Amino acid sequence: MTRSESITHLAAALAKAQAEMPVAVFDATNPFLKSKYASLGAVIHASRPILAKHKLSLVQFPISDATGIGVESILTHESGEFIAERISIPLTEEKGKAPALAVT
Repeated sequence: MTRSESITHLAAALAKAQAEMPVAVFDATNPFLKSKYASLGAVIHASRPILAKHKLSLVQFPISDATGIGVESILTHESGEFIAERISIPLTEEKGKAPALAVT
């Protein structure tokens, strides 16, 4: 994880935003397990107005290198403070499938 030198304003705004954040509507169904879940659209719809109210934004960028692919997520505050994290999946193969799909 990387972050700005200070996250005082970001942390205060995030605490206020989380206190107001509604539960995302479970608007989709997994066809294999028949379970309900909140789609990405429902999560964005529930969270974006609250994040904006507290001057927070979340941006995500695709990342890749010789070992894998993934995403970098950055939570920012209008003050310039931020917290960032990267997650990646290796590109090696296992049992003829990408590691994210392989069953161990």
